[in-house]
Amino acid sequence: MAEFKVVVSDYILPDMEIERQAIEAIGAQFVTGQCQSVAELIELAHDADGMFNTYFGPLSDEVFAGCPKLKIVVRFGIGYDTIDVEAATRHGVMAVNVPDYCIDEVSDHAIGLWLALGRKIVSADRMVRTGDWGMKPLQPVLKLQGQTVGIVGLGRIGRRMAHKLSAFGVELLFADPYVDADVDLGGIACRKVELEELCRRSDAITVHALANDETHHLLNAERFAQMEQGPIIVNTARARLIDSDALVAALEKGQVRSAGLDLVEGEELPAGHPLMQMDNVVITPHVAWYSEASIVELRRKAAAEVVRVLQGERPVNLLNPEVVPR
Repeated sequence: MAEFKVVVSDYILPDMEIERQAIEAIGAQFVTGQCQSVAELIELAHDADGMFNTYFGPLSDEVFAGCPKLKIVVRFGIGYDTIDVEAATRHGVMAVNVPDYCIDEVSDHAIGLWLALGRKIVSADRMVRTGDWGMKPLQPVLKLQGQTVGIVGLGRIGRRMAHKLSAFGVELLFADPYVDADVDLGGIACRKVELEELCRRSDAITVHALANDETHHLLNAERFAQMEQGPIIVNTARARLIDSDALVAALEKGQVRSAGLDLVEGEELPAGHPLMQMDNVVITPHVAWYSEASIVELRRKAAAEVVRVLQGERPVNLLNPEVVPR
């Protein structure tokens, strides 16, 4: 009988073979699930030592109390809003994410949305497909060089954005209460400002903050009203960072020029939703993180964290370092 058991609460991948091979290589049992309720998850994981998690959540006191052997839960991804980290800490469970994958994929996607909207590439493509080869419907198209771009959240992806955007000859601002003004960006000029100033001055705003109670609807009606330049808004972070209803109103009022969204509240929008009807909105289906290389990197790093803990080591990306493990 295996000494350890590791479960998967839910997954969207076609298989879990990378994880299975890593876990079974240390003699542990590996069991997958597609849990739809806390009861289902506890039934699956009541005797588990480790857990992989994708979208099911929040993993709360009830879950951790019902899984008394659980030592570690790993979120597949950078964001960890599916895990109640304080609850995990109370129950001696190590909460882990994978913050250092898909940095280039997400930043490339954000740059792509900014360019597509700034140069009106998608609108131009739609025109020619209907037989319209003129330029007038696209006007005005503004020069991107010399514009001011605001970065909301200067974590790993935000910093990579600063480096990539600097090549376009733009002025860079950032707003992040957890990053010092004198942060070393390897010679890249990126000035720290308050969010209000960033909103007021930016010609484009790209969002890279973590989703939590503090950042819920960080960009809302009040913030959109501060946007004097009518900026392009790009979000490749988390949907709930932006108030969708307020964004629709801001687009209709001209407070926001256009929006590029890799995520939307509710994960999917109905066909008749206002954002789906606007030519100045580009939406992609939460794919900014994805490449063939990034998905393998994510899975291997997540599996390695579980293996470390089951072998008595400390995980690399521990979200609750104060935890007293079970």
